[in-house]
Amino acid sequence: MVDGPVFEMLDAGALPESLRHLFSRTARERGRIEIVDAGGESCVMISKAELDGLEKALEILSKTDEARAMLRTVRRVAAPLAV
Repeated sequence: MVDGPVFEMLDAGALPESLRHLFSRTARERGRIEIVDAGGESCVMISKAELDGLEKALEILSKTDEARAMLRTVRRVAAPLAV
C-alpha cells in the first residue's frame, strides 16, 4: 500500500485500444469515468481540463469566510480523534 498520493504520467499511445478510446473521449468531452473492480475499489479518470477547473474552484473557495469557518469546524471536530 502506498503511504501518499500517487501521481503518474503515461503516454496515451502506450495504452491498450479500449483505454485509448476512453482517454480520447474523456479528454475531448471533459468527462469523468469511474473505474470499479469486483472488490469495490475504485478510481476516477477525469480530463486535465476538468482537473484544472476543480483545482481553480477549490483555490477560490478556500479563500472565502465560509471555507475558513468550515476548516475551523473540521479541525475542532477532528482534534479529539488525533492520535
